[in-house]
Amino acid sequence: MLSKLLKPKLLGLLVGAIGMVLATACGAAATPTPEPTAVPTATTPPPLEKIMFHDGQWGSNWVHLAVARYVLENGYGYPTEEVQGSTGVQKLTLVEGDVHVNMETWRMNIPEWYLENTEAGLIRDLAGTTHPQTMLPAGSPGQTIAVAGQGFYVPTYMVEGDTERGIEATAPDLKSVQDLRNYKELFSDPNDPGKGMVLNCILGWECQKINRAKWFAYDMYTDFNVVEPGGSAALKAGVVGPYEAGEAFVSYYWQPTDVINLREMTLLEEPKWNKECQEAMDIAVEEEPYEATIGCAFPIGDAHTVVNAAWADRNPQAVQFLTNYYVPPKPLAQMEADKMEQDLEWVEVAIAYLKDNKETWSTWIQDDNRDEIIAELDKALAAE
Repeated sequence: MLSKLLKPKLLGLLVGAIGMVLATACGAAATPTPEPTAVPTATTPPPLEKIMFHDGQWGSNWVHLAVARYVLENGYGYPTEEVQGSTGVQKLTLVEGDVHVNMETWRMNIPEWYLENTEAGLIRDLAGTTHPQTMLPAGSPGQTIAVAGQGFYVPTYMVEGDTERGIEATAPDLKSVQDLRNYKELFSDPNDPGKGMVLNCILGWECQKINRAKWFAYDMYTDFNVVEPGGSAALKAGVVGPYEAGEAFVSYYWQPTDVINLREMTLLEEPKWNKECQEAMDIAVEEEPYEATIGCAFPIGDAHTVVNAAWADRNPQAVQFLTNYYVPPKPLAQMEADKMEQDLEWVEVAIAYLKDNKETWSTWIQDDNRDEIIAELDKALAAE
């Protein structure tokens, strides 16, 4: 009786055991094998943010861009890019953060924008926020141009002659913009011979609007037409070509540039700058036809590196370098000249300067890993 009762039980146990074996073989109820503990590895640092530089399309600014970008790319490892734009475009993109750095900000030309946005904390002057007419000592941190002069120039040989070139003075009493009236036949506009011609600042730049405003205030449109080149190359050609030929011309320009600093040029006098005049011209340049009730000379100032404030907070190492960066006026003008005379690319101009001036650029680098950055730059320069 007992054996009869045990047989079904044993049979059930046997069937159950066989089922468990089959299930295990098929993986249906297998206990998962624990994953081996991962061995910690060093994390790769995140890539550095690409630095977007404003390219205003003029010589000294191209020098700054070439030199600074080479150091940041090859010493620090930052990717960089240039964004072309007029003054008006730069005023928008720098505030909004589409552009991060403007290495040559002429604050005296855009005083309201500068003061409004530095005070709002949207942009940051690496030289510190000061009144746009305040000039800092040459080579101050954050400064890129120590003396930024601008106005209407004529070749000095027109006023004083040039015995070496056999040029006689054709306008010995020419001292001011108003004096141009007495010599307008010397500056005759080929398309309108009854009037003289003056080359203005580049179309779209703030100085183009300011010059238009003061030209109206001086009542100079009655005697002179204003011609506006479309780019810096055209403006430069409009000065260099006639100068080399010993011809008469009058043109807006600025310094330090190779065009002015490496030639004998005379800046024409204008009424002295004052606050009332500045306010009148600020109103006039808001919309065409840019007509001011009062006109006066540009204030003499300096140019600074101005950056987007949010970007600066994210990139303190790049900001420290840009604050320390400074190329003196003479080598700055010479690099512009070398570009043209030797038919070089801007990066080649930068490389030549960096190879010959390690005692200067090494002072721009003050990071904790300074020796490593300098070694990387030396390595890159040696390979060029």
